[in-house]
Amino acid sequence: PVIEQYFHYLSGLIRGDLGQSYQQRQPVTEVIADSLGPTAALAGAALLLAILVSVTSATLTSGRGAVAPVPPRTLALLAVSVPSFWIGLLLLTAFSFQIPIFPSSGARGFDSLVLPAITLAIPMTGVLTQVLRERFDEALGQPFITTVRTRGATEVRVRLVHALRHAVIPALTFSGAILGSLLVGTAVVETLFARPGLGRTLLTAVLGNDVPLVMGIVIFGSLVFVVVNSLVDVLATAIDPRSKLKTRGGSGW
Repeated sequence: PVIEQYFHYLSGLIRGDLGQSYQQRQPVTEVIADSLGPTAALAGAALLLAILVSVTSATLTSGRGAVAPVPPRTLALLAVSVPSFWIGLLLLTAFSFQIPIFPSSGARGFDSLVLPAITLAIPMTGVLTQVLRERFDEALGQPFITTVRTRGATEVRVRLVHALRHAVIPALTFSGAILGSLLVGTAVVETLFARPGLGRTLLTAVLGNDVPLVMGIVIFGSLVFVVVNSLVDVLATAIDPRSKLKTRGGSGW
């Protein structure tokens, strides 16, 4: 009976048993473990690249008046709007076919990670840059920034030490949400660059009606999402303890 199947599946989840893949004839946990490494490397490299570029861009361009931020904002909007597969095709055409610097497929070595990581990082960079710049502009207009400047602090110290601390919290929270989704949301990039990984495995399972494998990857992705965002909340509180008071509705703000 269906209800008996349901409770049998739940009891298996408690024991860490996600069933067996119809197509691969292997336990779902083994399939996920085999596919996790390449996807984790791709997601981590893309997120690190996006954070570095967005923090640098927001730090250099925020608070410069109405003229200077226009080109970065346009680039950020384009980065968010352009589909990942189109970015990947352009990078493949330029740096794999026209100028053969990087391999066009596979997951062998650092070279094969560069183009997929850039493809995945560009849309994230656009969103993170917009969030960071908005909070940077807000922080630079606060009275404590004026106080810091009157004490003789350089503009570099004002931005990197004082303003960045207040601007990084929402970007950090957003980065955690992105990382949790990336582990199962890389199907397009992994398929385009013929890379092994969870995204490509999930796509194959959906096309082949491999229900246990699809459910296992979705459950695993949900667990990763919860764990990553919990760690991000702890890290955000460590960076700025007032965020804990704000979450609890306290008067610390």
